Parts: sequence; C-alpha cells; structure tokens
Amino acid sequence: MKLPTEFYMQDTRTVAKELLGKVLVRKIGNKTLSGIIVETEAYLGNKDPACHSFGNKKTARNKSMFLSGGHSYVYFIYGMYFCFNVVTNDESAPEAVLIRAIEPLAGIKEMRSLRNVKKDIHLTSGPGKLCMALSVNQELDGLKLNSSKIFICERKHNLLSNIKIAKSPRIGINAKNAGHSWKLRYYIKSNP
Repeated sequence: MKLPTEFYMQDTRTVAKELLGKVLVRKIGNKTLSGIIVETEAYLGNKDPACHSFGNKKTARNKSMFLSGGHSYVYFIYGMYFCFNVVTNDESAPEAVLIRAIEPLAGIKEMRSLRNVKKDIHLTSGPGKLCMALSVNQELDGLKLNSSKIFICERKHNLLSNIKIAKSPRIGINAKNAGHSWKLRYYIKSNP
C-alpha cells in the first residue's frame, strides 16, 4: 500500500527515520524495480545551510521543494548524477529527505543492466547509483509520490520492524558549511 500524503507532512527528521525499511518502487512500462530504503538524509529548508532552499531561496532547480509534502524533488549534481528526494511538510517549509541508498528487492536484472556493474553491492549504494539503477531522472521531478511511475510503500512482510537506526553527519557537505556536522543522516545499523 502506498504511503498516504499525511506521512510526508510530518517533521522532516521523523520522515527521514520512518522511511527506513519502507520500499521505494519505480515502474518502467511493465517492469517493476524496487528496494528497501536503508539510508536517508534530512534537509531542513530555511534554517539549514546545506539545504538547496536555505534562506527561502527558490530557483528553477529547487522549485519542487516548495510543493507540499508527498512530492518528489529530483536534481542533477556534478554534471552526471541525479538525486531523488522526498518533499516533506507544507509549502511554507521547503524541506526534503534525500534517499541515499536502497537494498534491491525486485527488478535486479534490469537494475544491473541500467548500472552496468557486476557486483550487486555497488548497485544502489549511493544516491546517484540508485537513481541510475531505477532510471530516475528530471522527468520525475515534482511528481506526487502516489503516481504510477514512482512511489513508496510499506513492506508486505515487515521483517525490519525491530531495526536499529544509527545517525551521523550528512555525507558530502563541505566542512566550511555551517551544517556539515549536523547529524541528519539516518541508516539501518543492524537487523536483529
């Protein structure tokens, strides 16, 4: 079952933690690619110097962050990678959660083809890698996350109900940025 819009209207840190163990699903034609979300990062809008909407700055690139919670925010970095984010809160709080990594569930053969890698450990172990493996690009920016192309749902058999969540500073934030040491990266530490 797809997550309801209300789920995304919560505090961004809460959404970042509660997305762990949920399933990200990408539909491409008659193919379904999916994986368990195992790593996220929260970006806290106006008050977060590492966030694209810091200072309430709205641009062509980040305009999807100013939509209500439950939309996608997809952007291009380093001239070669897309990153997939989940918009949270309402329009007055341009915040989002970056999906950093998933553990593949379905469509693994297709993911391998899209990524052109031989070792599955590297298939979706970073935000750019997972976007390549799921064929996520600018076309998906600004979509409601209950669309037929991409959505997040509960896992049918929640074997991850007792997961342990760890947190750390976000990855790739320049040390000169005031938000570089904020512990807003969440990941599944272990599964008893």
